[in-house]
Amino acid sequence: MKVKFPILWGTLGLATAVFVALLLTGNIMWFSEDAPLQVIADMDNQFRVKPQTGSTLFADRKSNRDPIENTVPRDGHVYPFSMGDVDKAEAQFASGNPVKNSEFVLARGQNRFNTFCSPCHNYTAGGDGLVQKKGFGAQETMNLTRDVARGYTDGKLFHIISVGQNIMPAYGDRINEADRWAIVHYVRELQSKAAAKEGVSMPAQATPAVDTTQPANGGGK
Repeated sequence: MKVKFPILWGTLGLATAVFVALLLTGNIMWFSEDAPLQVIADMDNQFRVKPQTGSTLFADRKSNRDPIENTVPRDGHVYPFSMGDVDKAEAQFASGNPVKNSEFVLARGQNRFNTFCSPCHNYTAGGDGLVQKKGFGAQETMNLTRDVARGYTDGKLFHIISVGQNIMPAYGDRINEADRWAIVHYVRELQSKAAAKEGVSMPAQATPAVDTTQPANGGGK
């Protein structure tokens, strides 16, 4: 019988130690707003650049770094035209989109469009994305489903995505070449659907090369 007391006190002591340890590590700190004592930080506190903040590491204080001048990513290609070289780009890509259309390509184009283009152009390409709705746009975003955009050649669409236009930034350094062509295919699909609703025909050069009666999968809104 005498042996039970040391075991009892030992158990209580161990439980108390565990309780105190949990308090110190913050696992049961629901009643306090104070930061817990971090025995193991697990990289919670580290030197990193937070969104929408500058960096003191560089002289220009920009945290979003531009590509190093005169360099190309391992899987990248040099785009030879500047913003004003629309005619040259259209001549270069006169044969149309070099990427063969398919359900996978459309899905990829939708994914990239929703990621990079929808904030301004909206998921429907109607030009009424969140940037416009929130009043951040310096000028009206182009409706890519209207007649003038439907008449653009594939080369012109690819060129605009690559180097930008007006206040639209260039995406050639952010979206690889194949994905930019996939976006062109997906824009054609959106244009085709808009034209069908209006009861008009798409320009011959802008007609999608695959059946687009079913929406492409991927790229959730």
